[in-house]
Amino acid sequence: MDAMQLAARVHQGNGRAASRLGTIASHFRAASPFSPLKAEPLQLLCASFTTDYGYMRSARFGQAARIGIFDAAEFEVGDMLVSSEGTFYVAAMPLLQPILCVKAERLITLRRTASVSGGAGLHDYGGTQAGSEKVILLDWPASILLSRIGEHSPMKLPGETRGAWHLIQMPAYKGLHVHSGDFATDENAQRYVITGTELTDMGWRLTAFKVTV
Repeated sequence: MDAMQLAARVHQGNGRAASRLGTIASHFRAASPFSPLKAEPLQLLCASFTTDYGYMRSARFGQAARIGIFDAAEFEVGDMLVSSEGTFYVAAMPLLQPILCVKAERLITLRRTASVSGGAGLHDYGGTQAGSEKVILLDWPASILLSRIGEHSPMKLPGETRGAWHLIQMPAYKGLHVHSGDFATDENAQRYVITGTELTDMGWRLTAFKVTV
């Protein structure tokens, strides 16, 4: 028996375990960067999500990673599942190892703003305008977690608190890149400016700063 045959049996075993331990989940795969969870699901299956195979530890605050237990024979990295346990995306599917999923509690929309010429200055730069924003991702599942770091405003006003940074994790969409300076808005109208981007085999990892305007 080779590794691929063994992997197929592992998938079948996970599917049987999920039928006892999990709930019904809808399986989605993005066909475009716009509203992937509003399409028809590829399939319905049983799935369970845990932090360890022994089901002895609950998730900690700020922990988005989960082990996905389901029959992953028809899955690809970046696929999404929606169940009563929440929305998850598949971050990694290493052969013969646990499937890594990320709980995506937010739906975000990414916008890119083109610079507007002001007719003055050495580089002819006139800032950005909200009216020139273009939606590049719409209603995309993502995890947004508070980072431990923060930063003071250069204004240094009396009584000013340190601004919080956030870590955004989300599945990648082929051919689409996220840039520093892009804006993210979640379903609660919270707005963030992307300050750092990293595309990994597990999807996008972004740093962002919440803005109030």
